[in-house]
Amino acid sequence: MYEEQLKELGLTDNEVRIYLALIKHGMMNPYELSDKTGLHRGYIYDSLERLQEKGVVSSVLKANKKYFQATDPANLVEILRIKLETVEKIVPDLKKLMKIEKEDTKIELHKGRFVYRTIIKDILSILKQKQEVLLLGIDEDILSTEVEPLYLKRYLNFIKSKQIKERIIIKKGAKKVEHKNLQYKELAAEYIGNTTQIIYNSKVVIFIMGNPYHAITIENKQVADTYRKQFEFFWKIAEP
Repeated sequence: MYEEQLKELGLTDNEVRIYLALIKHGMMNPYELSDKTGLHRGYIYDSLERLQEKGVVSSVLKANKKYFQATDPANLVEILRIKLETVEKIVPDLKKLMKIEKEDTKIELHKGRFVYRTIIKDILSILKQKQEVLLLGIDEDILSTEVEPLYLKRYLNFIKSKQIKERIIIKKGAKKVEHKNLQYKELAAEYIGNTTQIIYNSKVVIFIMGNPYHAITIENKQVADTYRKQFEFFWKIAEP
């Protein structure tokens, strides 16, 4: 539990095991930590030093022995803040170095388990007040399974605060998410197939089920407008 989230903050496997052991069992010395985690004491000492540098573990002396304890978990937020500040400092320079291709069409391929998360991040960064997202063939069961609740909640809060509307065409009988900004219609499965189309701004995302998942992003206004027209045709014949 929480291992993957802690790794995303930059903690190594050993650091995660040690940190969670301290969270669950409280203050311990390296010998006790080695017993709880199954790690060699050499790895324990190295990992504890790095965890102290990151501010998530502190040490105290008791009877001339050094003990370690986890600091307030809220300190994990500080790790993110420092990372964000570091990135914000280098972004302007990276933009100067970046070669901007003067092309009308940009195509990207994403694959892996977190494809939906990538799409959500892009929508959050692009959409403005009262804009619209169109979805054809979305599978809410997969979405709720593969997208962490934190990301999904953040997205739903975003579209609510920005008054963004989603019109969604799903297969007949498919799952729906209750939200006032989401409007659903249903269509026979043979019209939809096994892909999902997401249309927003000048972008079209084609999501392909499989292992791993794939998403093709096409950025071109004419292409996006064409897909919108196709969506509107399906919207007219779909049932509420």
